[in-house]
Amino acid sequence: MPTKGYLKMSKRIKLLLFKRALSQIKQGKIMVVLYQLLRIAGFKHLLPPFPISLMIEPANICNLQCPTCPTGAGKLNRPPRLLKFQEFKHIVDQSRKYIENIVLWNYGEPFINPECLRMIKYATSSGIYVVTSTNGEFFDSSDFAIRVVKSGLHHLIICLDGADQETLSIYRKNSNFEKIIKGIQLIVAAKRKLKTKTPVLELQFIIMKQNEHQRSHIKNLSHQLGIDIYSEKTAGIDANDPEFQKQAEKFLPTDLSLSRYRLKPDGTYTLKGKIKNYCKWVYQRTVINSDGSVIPCCYDLYSRYIMGNVFEENLGSIWKNNKYQMFRKQIRKNRRSISICNICSEGRYEITGKKAG
Repeated sequence: MPTKGYLKMSKRIKLLLFKRALSQIKQGKIMVVLYQLLRIAGFKHLLPPFPISLMIEPANICNLQCPTCPTGAGKLNRPPRLLKFQEFKHIVDQSRKYIENIVLWNYGEPFINPECLRMIKYATSSGIYVVTSTNGEFFDSSDFAIRVVKSGLHHLIICLDGADQETLSIYRKNSNFEKIIKGIQLIVAAKRKLKTKTPVLELQFIIMKQNEHQRSHIKNLSHQLGIDIYSEKTAGIDANDPEFQKQAEKFLPTDLSLSRYRLKPDGTYTLKGKIKNYCKWVYQRTVINSDGSVIPCCYDLYSRYIMGNVFEENLGSIWKNNKYQMFRKQIRKNRRSISICNICSEGRYEITGKKAG
């Protein structure tokens, strides 16, 4: 008997889900299909044998110095490290039958790792959907752009938070506007040369005080450059940081409807929305840092909740271990008591992307 959730779906969504299920069955991912069917049926606390999505950090190093980023601000409490290809391969090999996608970033610039493209190619050739995000500073030649396209990468997010060098540099310290634009042009040209629709190119614009007046300009620019998706993202600032209020005042847009924060009567900022005792990500996704440590969420900026290390034990065992299960139980009981959950927007409201005009 179809569930209420299934009945509410449009015919288009049902068709897409059916096609995806067929593709996954052909790839031997029967457990993934079964899990998704049970999720649709309403079993939201069901735990699959492996996470169905992995966020893997190729590097915790960056060429920029963005002030609210732990890496850029020099606050990250992990030694600089590049993930090795063999380490990445080890992760993929033990989970390829279960995972749908790999999100290839965390706290660092992915393309600063010289083995990043090799990782992408290995994952995509294993039937895994791969998306990565970049500051756009590394696409400096036609040859490299062609290699990016040939890697099989499905989705490439390029962050551009200003319509000129002056505006961009306020937040993206050491960035080069013209270099980013040129890099986008090279990727677009490579796609045309190879006659392919992938990677889907998304230009992401984080709305802040210094650039909120440039929204329409950036949207038009994305269209002119041949971008597939233009998206706007609200700025995220660590509310647990002692400098939070100062940073919020400096970077949050004057129009707080374009922000995930609100002003309280006392003039201080706080995250919008009511925190719920549920988080879908702890039942679907896990994060693997470049040192192999497994943490539950990308909002665990300083790896306070390490569940294990994938270089030392099987990811499936970590995923189901007692520490992880207790963490999930605490979320169901009192999510507010978990420090990283208090800076997370999950379940509070939705952030949506917009197609380029």
